[in-house]
Amino acid sequence: MVVKRRINLIFKIIICIIILLLIFIYIFNKVNQKEKIVNNNLQEESNEVHILENNDMYTLKIDYHKYNIDVIDEAIENYVKMKKEEFLRSINENNSMKYDFILQVVSNEYNNILNIHMNTLSYTGGAHYVRDDNSLHYNMIEKKFVNLTDFFKDSASFSKIDDIVYYYLKKLDENHEYNFDDSWVRKGIAPNTANYSHFNLNEEGLEILFVPYQIAPWSSGEIKIIIPYDELNELLKEEYISEYHESEEENLIPEIRDLSKYEDKKLIAFTFDDGPNTSTTNILLDNLDKYDARVTFFVLGSRVDSHSEVLKRAYLMGNQIGSHTYSHKNLLLLENNEILNEINNTNDKIKEVIGVYPKIIRPPYGNTNENIKKISDLKTILWDVDTLDWKYRDANNVCNEILKSSHDGAIVLLHDIYKSSIDGALMAMDKLEDDGYAFVTIEEMAILKNRELDNEITYYNFK
Repeated sequence: MVVKRRINLIFKIIICIIILLLIFIYIFNKVNQKEKIVNNNLQEESNEVHILENNDMYTLKIDYHKYNIDVIDEAIENYVKMKKEEFLRSINENNSMKYDFILQVVSNEYNNILNIHMNTLSYTGGAHYVRDDNSLHYNMIEKKFVNLTDFFKDSASFSKIDDIVYYYLKKLDENHEYNFDDSWVRKGIAPNTANYSHFNLNEEGLEILFVPYQIAPWSSGEIKIIIPYDELNELLKEEYISEYHESEEENLIPEIRDLSKYEDKKLIAFTFDDGPNTSTTNILLDNLDKYDARVTFFVLGSRVDSHSEVLKRAYLMGNQIGSHTYSHKNLLLLENNEILNEINNTNDKIKEVIGVYPKIIRPPYGNTNENIKKISDLKTILWDVDTLDWKYRDANNVCNEILKSSHDGAIVLLHDIYKSSIDGALMAMDKLEDDGYAFVTIEEMAILKNRELDNEITYYNFK
């Protein structure tokens, strides 16, 4: 009897142990699964890296993408680290001027070649920004870096490139905009890899970028040409031969809203700087209809090519597209011709995608004056609700800042390169809609407020 009781007790203990073990395994798997989901989300969001520091001594802005290709990511991170350290070492705490540093990385992929261009602009005093460019070209099939000579049949074929480039530069200067010095140009286009480190093959042909001082003075800015494939096919390796057929110009017609339904509502304009950004901007666009909302995007010209489809989508939905200049330079530090280049290059990029030039501009950092407004020939739009979204990167904080400062006619400053900004903006819309607000573009706001915008005025709100 005693033995039987012991056996029953041991059996019960074993059953309990098995049950506890099963419970432990279940909990462990759930936690592990949750960790995997969190890690995957973190990995997806961490592909975009945005660093912004703004204090009394300097402003530092860094934007780049992680490609999950070790050699490329390592090269980009080394470049970012090197240029940032160089800039910080140059800062003199006893100098009253404000330093500025901008680093952007843009890319495109065509015919299994990933082209990456890293560009740094730093202002540490003197006449203008100091510029540095570094390009990488990576063969995705062969998994190795390449240069322009690798696309040509042989060295003899590559040696003919300077005459072709010379012809297209002369064609570019038909109106004597650059007044090229012939010897300067010939030296800068001589057939060597150093002169042709900034290039990419795309649907139209071979695009070549010449940095300032390479073939013309600093005041001319960067110079780009595109050589069509029919000029190059005899010189290129067979796998890179292509044909380009110019497509008919697309006539984009944006949605136009009936504004009469907003006449009895409080109005607020959500505005987004520093984009476009395919991943985060699309999240915003996916949710605007929930709140019958349209917003305004102030885009950087340097980002338009890489994110053209989302920009086109935003425009077709009826959102307004404005300029945030080409490379986010402080316009107060630039000569007149440099200001004009920053604005015109952006205007041209926007028109290439949506078919119209922008009518409004937001100068980087809100820095403007009468001269800049005159040169831009655009309406200057600033803000009166600053979410500081770039600083805190927290959706709840963004939402609270908007709710705390919202009023009829407000202009809200946000950045669509941060997912936390998108989330916070949508959270605020959800609450403001219940409070009788309508979400409109700057153009819609001006119409509803019966305001004719003036190029000489800086607009902070529409009270």
